[in-house]
Amino acid sequence: MATKAIPQNTLGDDKQRLFIKEGDDIFIQKSSSNSGASSSHTNGIRTSVYKHFESNMRVVVCRVPSPIYTLNIYVPTAVTDNKGLPHTLEHLIFCGSKRYPTRGYVDVLAAHNFSVGTNAWTSSDHTCYTLDAASEDAMANVLPAFLDHILSPLLRDDQFVTEVYHYDVAGKEQGVVFSEMVSYENNENELATYHLGKLMYNPKATYANYSGGKTRDIANLTNKEIIDYHHKYYDANNITVVLTGAFTDEFEEKYVQTIPADIVQSHGCDSREPMDCSPPRSGIVRHETQKFPSTDMDSGSIIFGWHGPQHEDTESSIALEILIEYLAGTPSSPLNLRFVERASPLASSIDASVNDTITKTLELSFTGVPYAHNESLGDAEDSSDDEGHDETHDGDDEDDAEDPDISHLFEECYLEDLLTAEFKRIIETRFDGDSHALEHAAKRLIDGLALTIEKNPGHRLQDLFYSDIVASHFSSSSHGKFHIGSRAKQFDMIAELGSKPIEFWLDLLKKWFIDGTAYYVAMIPDPELGPKLEAERKQIEKANEAKIVDKEAHVKYIKESIASNKANVPDEMKRAMPTPDPTKAGIIPHTQGLIVLDKGIGPVAAVQTISVDSGFVETQIQIPIGDIPGDLRAYLVLFQELLLGTDMVLPAGVIYDDEKDPLKAEKRISYADFESRLSDLVTSRFVCVGQNSDQFTCSWLDDLFVVGFLAPYTNYSIALRWVVQGLIFADFTTDRILASSQNLLTSIAELKREAGDVMYTVGMHFMDTSLAGKPLSNRRHMGFLGQEGVLKSILEKTKAGKVDEVVEKLRKIQNTLIRATGGFMALSLPSSEASMAYLDALACEWNMCFKKHTAGRSNQPADSAANIAAVKKKPFPIAYESRFPALTKPLLVHVPVQSLQASVSLFSFKLDLPDRPTGKRSFDDELNELISIDHFALSMLTALLGRIDGPLDNAVRGNGYSYGAFIYIAQWSRKLVLEIDRASDIVKAVAAIKQVITDMQDNWDSYVSDTDVSLARSVVQYQNTVAQSTPTRMLEKSIANSINGFSDAKEYNTWCNVHTAAVTKSDMRRVCEKYLSRFVDDKYPLFGLLVTPSDTDVPAELGPFERKTLEELSATYKTDY
Repeated sequence: MATKAIPQNTLGDDKQRLFIKEGDDIFIQKSSSNSGASSSHTNGIRTSVYKHFESNMRVVVCRVPSPIYTLNIYVPTAVTDNKGLPHTLEHLIFCGSKRYPTRGYVDVLAAHNFSVGTNAWTSSDHTCYTLDAASEDAMANVLPAFLDHILSPLLRDDQFVTEVYHYDVAGKEQGVVFSEMVSYENNENELATYHLGKLMYNPKATYANYSGGKTRDIANLTNKEIIDYHHKYYDANNITVVLTGAFTDEFEEKYVQTIPADIVQSHGCDSREPMDCSPPRSGIVRHETQKFPSTDMDSGSIIFGWHGPQHEDTESSIALEILIEYLAGTPSSPLNLRFVERASPLASSIDASVNDTITKTLELSFTGVPYAHNESLGDAEDSSDDEGHDETHDGDDEDDAEDPDISHLFEECYLEDLLTAEFKRIIETRFDGDSHALEHAAKRLIDGLALTIEKNPGHRLQDLFYSDIVASHFSSSSHGKFHIGSRAKQFDMIAELGSKPIEFWLDLLKKWFIDGTAYYVAMIPDPELGPKLEAERKQIEKANEAKIVDKEAHVKYIKESIASNKANVPDEMKRAMPTPDPTKAGIIPHTQGLIVLDKGIGPVAAVQTISVDSGFVETQIQIPIGDIPGDLRAYLVLFQELLLGTDMVLPAGVIYDDEKDPLKAEKRISYADFESRLSDLVTSRFVCVGQNSDQFTCSWLDDLFVVGFLAPYTNYSIALRWVVQGLIFADFTTDRILASSQNLLTSIAELKREAGDVMYTVGMHFMDTSLAGKPLSNRRHMGFLGQEGVLKSILEKTKAGKVDEVVEKLRKIQNTLIRATGGFMALSLPSSEASMAYLDALACEWNMCFKKHTAGRSNQPADSAANIAAVKKKPFPIAYESRFPALTKPLLVHVPVQSLQASVSLFSFKLDLPDRPTGKRSFDDELNELISIDHFALSMLTALLGRIDGPLDNAVRGNGYSYGAFIYIAQWSRKLVLEIDRASDIVKAVAAIKQVITDMQDNWDSYVSDTDVSLARSVVQYQNTVAQSTPTRMLEKSIANSINGFSDAKEYNTWCNVHTAAVTKSDMRRVCEKYLSRFVDDKYPLFGLLVTPSDTDVPAELGPFERKTLEELSATYKTDY
């Protein structure tokens, strides 16, 4: 096709402009118009679309008030096999382009522009290239180079060798993509999703194939196939650029119109065509059984799928989202009560979604499904017509015998029949007689979406656009016509649908879930499969080695490929890069306050407030538990699972819900009713030990217990009442103890199959030791190594009729929290709201409940005058002592895990650098002396080393040993940590990282230049901006700031900015020689951990690693408390 000449970007009339405004602006709702805000401009996020004057390329600019800007470049791509063509191409895109041939250029450019670098993902129907940055100028500076990489990549053969696939002289398979997919392709969820797609779609459909690529297919892939794939889909004619952020009105004129015209010149390729998303031919199987590698045979999963409406049928799609919210969106939803929240759970969790495929896919995933160890079922791999479902379980498992369903769940259609029966029951009872059930579900969906936009506005808006972009390209209904904004008024649509009559919802449930064809995949755990796959891989390595005719030439070719593909951006090129004005990067506007109470409110002695533009109030009550007795700590995991998750018994005299008068008699609220009401009142709630915690993990502050919730401000007073009453009047019932304990045990089985979770837990086991005179830390008690035995003991006691012993422990923890003093509350509220009204509400509820809890026999423990004075001097008196073991030599541990096909590693040592004011002298004096210069120099150095295409990336990704590596400061636990992720060759990956650190000592200038110091400073500034970019992040950061001794965000940012500005290249070299060098000192007392497939051998030259199994480590814990 002849290419038209592209005019220069001279601005004038539309005919001379590169991009022309297309249509009127679109206004994306942030909330429902029923909330009192206007649904048009004042309540909308203004979005403009610009079309290339010649091709179908679009640039979409979405103006959302956020300090973080996002750039997504969408390329609709289809998948016709399992070679991973879109995924491998995605990786090669970053290896250099026609205009910018130096590998690493685009990521160094991004890092210079208040970002951590570019990224990308591959899906079944599109590939997306992303950038987050902290200024408008940064977006403009990176966009042209990013587009050139996407549209005009080099795609050299040597790049394929390192980035995609090769095998070394010993036949061992390597490559970044290969390493990534080794760790993913046999993952339980990945396998289930892949096989469900194969069942639901015809073989030619993109959703019936694996976009990431199967490793055996990747091994046979050629670079020419990738080049051809790029020619087919990657053209300016096919891409859409979406930008979100607080863009000025001049952005389009100043930056979009000045993109070099030749970069976005189309070569005439148009990949728009209707995508065949039809089901497989009539009569084909609709279910199958698959095995996955596991460390146990305790539980598997069953995933169901139904075809949904076309993408263009927005009303039906949103209605189904409301219906799914009702069915499975809360712990008290019908499906969760039927299958999960029961004494003998049939699953540990249910995930439900309406997936954004061209024809929507409705999905229900049952995870943690008890597996009955039926041998005939286990032989049913890749089969849908096995006869195993006629076999009965032998009954040896006492747990299974308690529920007649458990031994049959993996039999053909058994769980499907139970699910269908539940759907029919819901129809027969007309949603359990609740005519407002779907209205409540719609309201929860509205609040959840509004909160998501508030928490992560850029990414949530991107999610709203991408399905429209893909459908415009591939849907048979779009006829190739571009359209976005199908959900611009989604809040009003949800509210309107919520008011539909009950018959509408009954018909919807029947049409899609009962009358629709159900497909499902049953995933069976197989402890023998992991070693079998590893053995097969060894055989492949031998075959590969045998193929090599000239070993010397083979080694030379790989070395040359690695060398030519190494990221090495010259310093003069870095100095020429455009950089933004640092003063334009900011944080979310807010006002921070501190109230020290003369008389505490329950456990709250001080209140930190954040006033911010928000429609929600977030409350975190932080209760000290550092002195909790050792025999109770092992019960904290179960306690945090049950609190706000069990029955509640209200005494006479307290106020129930929104009633005006106190109760005249005791009232029991069942778990289901408690959960249902609380879910309607709050958008999220959390009960946990410490900050950023999960069921078995705690990032920091494990000496605090957090009870928190986030709710629309209109719901706050009633939501607070339910949370306080739930804390004080929780009743720990036998059924809830059984259900929660069993589901927690199932979660442990799933965690033990994942390398990262094993690494974290084992690392915590060795690095979090008991302090002198103190019991094992809360954090250690929470790890699954000890919890597995504790939870089994709890189940045994409960089933043996000794539940009172368990309840006694739980009540002791509860009373400890109720009677605690000296804690604090963090409160984020809308700017227009007065904080004292919220404190008065807390005081009223707490005092009433405490009085009734003690029946007037005692008062809330009061702080002494000395304690009150101490709180006023330092409102957050939380001290932390490092728990890193007092090692005298390296402690090296190797943990083999049967379920793994890829490895991870962790190395760490104690690091006690001053990172905050000490309080011993004035803030200004300590700042002028730069007492934290080493901390910030090390932070900047690790940011520089770990950036995309940085030295660590070059060492492991560039050689194809692993997916990545990074070094970071664990600030709260006072450690420096080195991690290697998803390695296909962990031994070579570790050696390569150590070589980089060693080489830095001798060749410092080749690793760090003065320009690199500026780059590192930019990355740190971006990370700091992200941490203060939304109301929730601002609250989390303010808690950390206060605990660390900063009066407010301004003081914290001053401390950071002055120190980072002062860091020099020599500072970074000093901390490299002093601290990083410890990773390569064979005698330095650090901790090292390798988590690998079961048959991995660790050579002696890597260090004296001691082999430990998970079972051996678990045996060191006490289980009966």
